[in-house]
Amino acid sequence: MGYQFTQEKTLLRKSMKKRFAKRIKHVKSKKRRQEILAAYHGWCKHGDCKNLWNLLTNNYMGFSKKGIRQSNKTKDGKKFYDVNTVRLMDILNVPIIVHDFESGIKTKQGDDRYCVLIEVEGEKRKFITNCYNIKDILDQSREAEKEGKKIFPVANVIVKRRQLNDGKCTYYFDEQY
Repeated sequence: MGYQFTQEKTLLRKSMKKRFAKRIKHVKSKKRRQEILAAYHGWCKHGDCKNLWNLLTNNYMGFSKKGIRQSNKTKDGKKFYDVNTVRLMDILNVPIIVHDFESGIKTKQGDDRYCVLIEVEGEKRKFITNCYNIKDILDQSREAEKEGKKIFPVANVIVKRRQLNDGKCTYYFDEQY
């Protein structure tokens, strides 16, 4: 089958490794090199051959080794926080650290929402809000940053809830003393 099986690993046979190294070394055409690499990439990805691949190809197919990373931005240029989402109800009266936010987010519930990156008990999370009080505080902090003040991260913040008329409620940031 082209592999050498042990209890812990699945490796390419020695003759396959030698043939792979020989073909890569002697090929001149860039197109032919890509064809050979594609063929052997199929063999290597089904075995435990990551080190062999990196050794022979200088990690030809890997982006991260070449310094190319995901930009953490959406297609419309907004920041994207690749962390789990938490509901505001789940972090009420719990001390959090507010790291950053992005405004103007479009969700199923509506437009112009804010996505807030927070840290709760050592884990980074995010929440989406349309609450006027929280959006106002965040807008004021962004204006202060534009004037040169360092605002984020903000520690010892607590999200609280205030009951309004007609059974509605609002959320706001409070400080822990």
